[in-house]
Amino acid sequence: MKFQISLFYVGILLIITGSIGAGIILSESNKSTASFLLDSQDANNVPVKVKGDGIGFYLITSESYQNNILAKVVDSHGNFLDIRKITNKVTVDYFHFEHDDQVTLELTNLSDKPVTLQVIIGDTRVQEITFPAALIFAGALILVFSGYRKLRNYITEQPDENKS
Repeated sequence: MKFQISLFYVGILLIITGSIGAGIILSESNKSTASFLLDSQDANNVPVKVKGDGIGFYLITSESYQNNILAKVVDSHGNFLDIRKITNKVTVDYFHFEHDDQVTLELTNLSDKPVTLQVIIGDTRVQEITFPAALIFAGALILVFSGYRKLRNYITEQPDENKS
């Protein structure tokens, strides 16, 4: 019995495997979540431990569309890794860190109105996610190649004009 698997299924399998691997790595990453109300001119901090040299992220969500919040990512030595003024409802940003440390996201409400925030800060674990990303990329290339092979062999005949 001969069992042959097509390139299309190999590509789909690689993409699914890479996606599951990336999801597992991201779900196990160090991250901190907080939800709080910031009064006018009030500030709050959200800390997280990061490892090695990598890229961190933060996601800030509020209930209002017009915000005036200052977000600063600071390491334990007082160095600013990122600083940004947030004026919209949802903000995602990334920052680079170079060694094991505790990183803190400092949020300050610069507006006259109180604002409720949901905050997530964490480590993307970019070094560990490169293999699953390579699997996804290889699977996508195989899908494109298998589609090209199918289309190259596909011949369409044009009907003759109907002359009456």
